[in-house]
Amino acid sequence: MRLLLIVNSFASSVTAKNTVVVHQRLARHHDVQVVETNRRGHATRFAEDAARRGIDVVVAYGGDGTLNEVATGVAMTDTALAVLPGGSTNVFARTLGMPNDALEAVDLIVDALERNDISPIGLGRANGRYFTFHTGIGFDAAVVRRVEQRAALKRYAGHPLFVAAALRTWALDYDKKRPHFSVDFGNNSQVPNAYFSIVMNTNPYTYLGTRPFDIVPS
Repeated sequence: MRLLLIVNSFASSVTAKNTVVVHQRLARHHDVQVVETNRRGHATRFAEDAARRGIDVVVAYGGDGTLNEVATGVAMTDTALAVLPGGSTNVFARTLGMPNDALEAVDLIVDALERNDISPIGLGRANGRYFTFHTGIGFDAAVVRRVEQRAALKRYAGHPLFVAAALRTWALDYDKKRPHFSVDFGNNSQVPNAYFSIVMNTNPYTYLGTRPFDIVPS
C-alpha cells in the first residue's frame, strides 16, 4: 500500500526518535512518504493532496487536533485514515482501544494493514470542518482557545494546562450572567439560554490521566 505519514513534531509526545521508528515499521511492507506540519491547517492540506494522488492510507501522528485536520482532508474520499497517539490526551485513539503509546500503536496499524482491516466511521461536521469525537461552542470552545494560546506548554504541562485553562476561563473570562445562544434541534425542540453546548460523536468526552471522563454516560 501507499501510505502518507503526517507528523506534528510539536505535539506533546512526538519525538524524532519515535518518528524514525514508526517510519521504519510502516515501511517494512509499504511505500511510505513522511511529511511534517508547521502551521494550523497544514495537515488538512497534506491529507487533501494525498487523497487526490490516490494514497491508500494517511497516518496522522500527533494529537487530536492533528487527527481532526487530517480527517477533514480525507473525509468522503477513498483514502483511509489511521491514527497514532502523539498528543497530550489522544482521546480518539484511546476511544478506539489503542494503546497511548505510538510505538505500541503502530504495530496494531501494521497488523490491520496486513489484514486489510479498514472500516467506515461516522464523522460530525461543523462550519465546513469534520470532527471525529466531539465539537463544542461556548465555554468548551473558550477553554480550548485559551489552551491553544499557550500551545507550546502542552508538551510539558499536559492535563494540568487544560484544568488550569478551564478554571481560569470559568472564574475570570467567561460571562456567566447572561446566556450566549439557543440550540435548535430542528424538530420543534429548542434549548434557550445556553452557556455552552457539546456535540458528541464518541464517548468519553476526554481522559483525566488514565480515567475516562464521561459527560453523557448513557
